[in-house]
Amino acid sequence: MGDSRKNVSQSRSSGNRPSGIQAGSLGGRPGPKRMSRKQREMRRKRQQLMAVSSILVLLIVILISVLIKSCGNDKKQQTDNATTPAASQPENQNGQGNQSQSDGQNNNQDNGQNNSGNSVQEKEYTGEDGKLHKVIGTTEKGYTIEEVDGVTYVDGVLIANKTYQLPEDFIPTNPEVPVTEGRSTKSLDKDLMTAWRQLQAAATAKKLNLYISSGYRSFQVQKTLYNNYVAKDGKALADTYSSRPGNSEHQTGLCFDLNSIDDTFANTAEGKWVNDNCYKYGFCIRFPKGKDEYTGYQHESWHLRYVGTELAEKLYNGGDWLSLEEYFGITSKYPD
Repeated sequence: MGDSRKNVSQSRSSGNRPSGIQAGSLGGRPGPKRMSRKQREMRRKRQQLMAVSSILVLLIVILISVLIKSCGNDKKQQTDNATTPAASQPENQNGQGNQSQSDGQNNNQDNGQNNSGNSVQEKEYTGEDGKLHKVIGTTEKGYTIEEVDGVTYVDGVLIANKTYQLPEDFIPTNPEVPVTEGRSTKSLDKDLMTAWRQLQAAATAKKLNLYISSGYRSFQVQKTLYNNYVAKDGKALADTYSSRPGNSEHQTGLCFDLNSIDDTFANTAEGKWVNDNCYKYGFCIRFPKGKDEYTGYQHESWHLRYVGTELAEKLYNGGDWLSLEEYFGITSKYPD
């Protein structure tokens, strides 16, 4: 027994700890618990998994950002593709359009035209009249220009002016009285004559005196008249009031001159009534006042052209007469 106490006493006095007691356990605060190998391995795997997960999340974020940017670029590319042709196309179209317009102008010049309107592909067809119609273009206002037997029609209306010439052998196609001489107040268009009688009757009811002073004139008669005027006043002045042979509307049988055939007619009761009422019967003032630049001729209050009531009312324009040239968008200019 004595040996056992001694051993215990010696053990305490020497500071040796009993076996199985960890260092620091006697100080009141337990020391950190040491992890086993298995636990350390599990912690390492968790750390690796977290690192891999973080990397995956980062890659996903980058991938999404790239996709969003790519979609934005694609959308911008589509927008650019949609708008770029509209900006670049006119350059090509203008090039083609200029060529087409140039060709159209050349065709117009070849046909005695000076129009700057749109050109159309020439085509031919047989009309209801049984004649060959040749479409040669359009006016600047889009009306079709055709040739029939060398005569020009714009939207179906026969045109004879400084730009559009009649064949030398042309005579009225629908005369009330057959053409047998160079001048006639009878060999005029049938429809014109019907309308004229209605117009004259209406004027008579107003106690006005209207009569046809000059009607149909042939190419040769017009040639003589024009040459006489040139000899008297010179070519430049004669061209302002007299037509060259082939360019006179009188050769068509669709017009006539009334009464005095001079400027005084406009100030007469007859002239004023005709100016305000002739459209109701299908007639127009062929050379309206102040329209010289369009018609190529000075104002002629006495010169009426038959065009039908529908077109005549449009030309009347509420009292501010339009010329056929400005209505259709055509010219009236000699080539020289």
